[in-house]
Amino acid sequence: AVVSTQSTGVHGTCEDINECLDNPCDDTERCSNVEGSYICDCLDTFVRDRKTKDCVCADGYENQDGKCVDVDECEDNPCGEAEVCVNDVGKYHCDCKEGAEKGEDGTCQEFKHIECDIKPKKDKIKGFKGTNVNVKLKGEKKKVFKKYAKIAWTKNGEKWNPKDDGKDKLNGFMIRKFDADDAGLYVGSIYIDMDGEVSKCEVEVEIELIEGSVTLKIENEDALMKPQKAGKELKIKCDLDLDNVKLKDPKNPDNVNWYKVTEDGDELLDDSDTISIERGRGVYQLVFLNPTPEDTGTYRCEFDQMGIEVDADVTIEVK
Repeated sequence: AVVSTQSTGVHGTCEDINECLDNPCDDTERCSNVEGSYICDCLDTFVRDRKTKDCVCADGYENQDGKCVDVDECEDNPCGEAEVCVNDVGKYHCDCKEGAEKGEDGTCQEFKHIECDIKPKKDKIKGFKGTNVNVKLKGEKKKVFKKYAKIAWTKNGEKWNPKDDGKDKLNGFMIRKFDADDAGLYVGSIYIDMDGEVSKCEVEVEIELIEGSVTLKIENEDALMKPQKAGKELKIKCDLDLDNVKLKDPKNPDNVNWYKVTEDGDELLDDSDTISIERGRGVYQLVFLNPTPEDTGTYRCEFDQMGIEVDADVTIEVK
């Protein structure tokens, strides 16, 4: 603003002069009288140039006959192919055109909407404070997720990245050290790009905080890190620690599930001629009666009851 100071004496006192009556400001300025001075401010839609100190049209406006008129930026087609331009006063924005919507990268795209074969393993999950909460999707093989799919998540309607609170996975995510702030509704938008055609579907998972805790660990993990001898009975021991959680039958070996983890998905294991699922000496056990090199791989012990899901993995090598 341009400021000037002036006053006059009347009967021994100083009275303010309204300098604005003499129109001291430029046509692009407004005059504001203040005590002992006046201020010249730029009119609406004008801004003061830092170098020349003149009032010039703000961004998004152009000077026409001394007036700043809104520029229609949409005439230059600034938006993408799947977008429509909307001119606003002093600016513009791009909306997705009919039939298009924003993809996981935030740009508008046209998608082939399909009936979603991908669904959460559980659409309602209860998690204990301090535990890891796993969200798993089913309906496609891991290699499809790995090669063709991208998933964008929101939490309670806000964009959310699993890496911020835990770990992003090909077919879901894990929240580490779950607490009250992590509870909410999670929506995953799944984009599958195969042969240049992008399809989209959505999944929803509600996660709730409950009291208590469940922890799992592989009790003999250190011993299993060494190569195991073929033909010699081999046990993977899974220790289950419960806090404020009660099981109907604590001695039932089926309180935990055992899986062999493969690239095509987790293979649920059961008693057979080669393996035995047991509970003994306070731990759950996966027993290989006569292990062979084909048994080499990663195995998972999982607790999945009462809406609570925790697991522990171990990799063994049989020679």
